[in-house]
Amino acid sequence: MRILSSFVLWSFLLVAALAPFLAGDRPFMARVAGELSFPGLSSYLGTEEPGPAGQTWRQWWLSLDSSSEDWGIMPIWMQGPEEVHEDLFLAGPSDSHPLGNDDTGRDQLSRLIHGALRALTVALGTVCLGILIGVPLGALAGLRGGWTDILVLRAMEVFLCFPGVLAILAAAAFFGGSTWLVILVLGIVYWPAFARIVRGEFLSLREREFVHVARSLGISAPAILFRHMLPCIKGQVYVTAAFVAANAIIAESTLSFLGLGAGLREVSWGGMLAQGKTHAAGPAWHLWLFPAIVVVAVILSLHALADRMAKPARDQAIR
Repeated sequence: MRILSSFVLWSFLLVAALAPFLAGDRPFMARVAGELSFPGLSSYLGTEEPGPAGQTWRQWWLSLDSSSEDWGIMPIWMQGPEEVHEDLFLAGPSDSHPLGNDDTGRDQLSRLIHGALRALTVALGTVCLGILIGVPLGALAGLRGGWTDILVLRAMEVFLCFPGVLAILAAAAFFGGSTWLVILVLGIVYWPAFARIVRGEFLSLREREFVHVARSLGISAPAILFRHMLPCIKGQVYVTAAFVAANAIIAESTLSFLGLGAGLREVSWGGMLAQGKTHAAGPAWHLWLFPAIVVVAVILSLHALADRMAKPARDQAIR
């Protein structure tokens, strides 16, 4: 199980990070009229660079010959996530499209790969924002105590009242559901998860002998915090980060599944599942099966990772 979950997570990270290099109908590097261009890498920014001379990038690339000074390097799988094949609506898996095509003829494999990029962006963004807010507030509450601790606790209780999915649904209804809005809302919702664990650990650590010795030696408070206390809780923060990343992927997929926000305009695993739901009673089983397997495998692997990291973190806390 450990080997399998590690394989799934590493595959997810590599596929998501290298999505424009693995699949797409645009070159990730091209020389057009003597100038270098990176049209495929615009996927990282959620934009689309138009092709030269009114052509699509695939048409331009196919028109190149050996005498041309222009060139382009295409991805390994030359199928774009939004490229439509009008003769392959709801087509099942085949040699040319191993995971089949959706209800508009788009390649499912390419969409899964680019959906991984969106899932990773949301997961990493949520974790980073949650750590950026939660760890300092939790450390401050645990170190200072008193009114500082009370205020942080009350703030945590307020934000814990709002489930992540409902908060995103409310934000999407008023402001739209762009990727960055999803990250912002989820980061705000999940920072108490980090603050709570850091506060609890710091309440214990501040009474430890090594902290009292450091203070008696005249070591400054920031030095004690960053050099002696924070390294002691990194295991607990990693465990929390794994759970938050899993929750963020579920929340983003749920939003897209419900047809809200960027899931309508960007490739998302939740949007692919929504297509599968529409055709679940028909022969297009591939529309829901492959996205469901990927989502379940990544979520279970993140939980398995958190479980593996939890034991060393507990042992470190006891010492």
